[in-house]
Amino acid sequence: MSFLTKLLGLDRVFSRSTVSSQTEDKIKVEWKNINILLAGKAPSQLRQALISADKCLDNALGDIVDGKTLGERLKKSQNKFDRNVYNNIWEAHKIRNSLIHESGYEPPHFMLTKGIDDLKRGLEALGVFVER
Repeated sequence: MSFLTKLLGLDRVFSRSTVSSQTEDKIKVEWKNINILLAGKAPSQLRQALISADKCLDNALGDIVDGKTLGERLKKSQNKFDRNVYNNIWEAHKIRNSLIHESGYEPPHFMLTKGIDDLKRGLEALGVFVER
C-alpha cells in the first residue's frame, strides 16, 4: 500500500482478502524450484528450500496484510490460520531467521522438511495450493 492510500484511509477499500493470481503464479513457479531442492536432499539444498518457502509465504501475505517484514505480516494475519498452523509457521520462520543470521546454524534434516511442510500448509490456508 502506498503512503497516500493509507493517509486517505483507502487501505481498507483496496486491501485484499485473497492472494492475487499474479502472486500465486509466482509462488507456484518458485515451489517447483523448492521441489527440485528437496529432491536433492543435501543440507544446503534443504536450507535454501526453507528460505524460499518462507519467502513464498511472505509474498502471499504481502497481498493480504500490511507490514514490512513477514513477522509483522504474521502478527496481523493470525486470524487467517488455524492455531497450530500459525504456531508452526512461526517456528519455521524462526528457523529461517537462524539460518540467515546465525553463523554455523545447522538444524537437523527433519526440522527443515517439517518447516517447509508447515509453510506449505500456511500457503494452503491462504488458498495457494502448490505441489509437493
